[in-house]
Amino acid sequence: MPAVTSFELSPGVVVDRDRSEAYVMSPDGPIVALDLAGGKEVWRSSDAAKPLAVTGDLLVSQAEKAGPNNELAIVALRTGEGSLVTRTLVDLPSNVLPAINQTANRAFMTHAEPGATDTTVSWEFVERPLRGIAPGAIEVLPGEEMPTVLTEAVPGAAASDTATEPGAEVVVARGAVRLDPTGGTATPLGPAVLDTPTEPGPSAIAPSAAAPDLPPDQMLPGIPGPQFLSADGAHVLTSDRVGDDSVWDKYLWKIFERSTGNKLGEVRCHVRFAPFFVSGSQAVYQLEPFARRVGDRFVEEPVQIRSADLQTGQRLWSHAVRDIVDRDPPPP
Repeated sequence: MPAVTSFELSPGVVVDRDRSEAYVMSPDGPIVALDLAGGKEVWRSSDAAKPLAVTGDLLVSQAEKAGPNNELAIVALRTGEGSLVTRTLVDLPSNVLPAINQTANRAFMTHAEPGATDTTVSWEFVERPLRGIAPGAIEVLPGEEMPTVLTEAVPGAAASDTATEPGAEVVVARGAVRLDPTGGTATPLGPAVLDTPTEPGPSAIAPSAAAPDLPPDQMLPGIPGPQFLSADGAHVLTSDRVGDDSVWDKYLWKIFERSTGNKLGEVRCHVRFAPFFVSGSQAVYQLEPFARRVGDRFVEEPVQIRSADLQTGQRLWSHAVRDIVDRDPPPP
């Protein structure tokens, strides 16, 4: 199997092994190129916001919408310095909003697959109805009357905790274009597909952030499972809980080369698994936001990619990543 030279660690983080760089959505908006050896910023570009894929010496990216709400802006940047090469606008159905940030009931996802001379950019838009929180059991004291309860929609309520409003539908739209990133032209690959299922099925755009357990026939022999695959498919991670809740980094990651089964090193972390890959003697991985108490201080950490030395487990560098997920709790 040929070595993967570029891949997506997670939506918004693309790795280019040929240049030993990662292209990351920065919290303040631009795309930032990071040197994987030391985590230093190489360049930044405000012409685009979300990296999608590397093709040759170009970084295909999504820009923040500018103009009609239903136009998808695709930008090609030069990987060497982040300069703008082409900007292409793709018309979407009128009800599709190509926002990079997700909301409680809307998500627009993009994925790019480089080819020999062009790149296929797929997109998917999911919109769920706003719903009201399902009422729980009402308790009354002996002798009291049951109160009259009126229910109404609560914006931002999570779908799993809510009851569907009458007549509400989930809308799923999908489409794809063939992009010439050098010339800036995009050709639709058929008409956009619009569905209105009761609940959306699995995304047509396969996420790379959540690595499933390897099936038994693909696991490294002699190593207890579960085993998790790296973002580029070249390495395998196992995770053991080695501490109780009084220990912050309670999980011990062991990382192996998939082709040989050789153990490369160990890293301690506070989560059982995170999307990862190996760069030289480092493990590079992405963490979701978290908060912890350190002494008498309450420390909050953003979404970030981190690097740790595989031999010593020492943290080498970290860089914040734009958080596109709506994490605000629903109103009461």
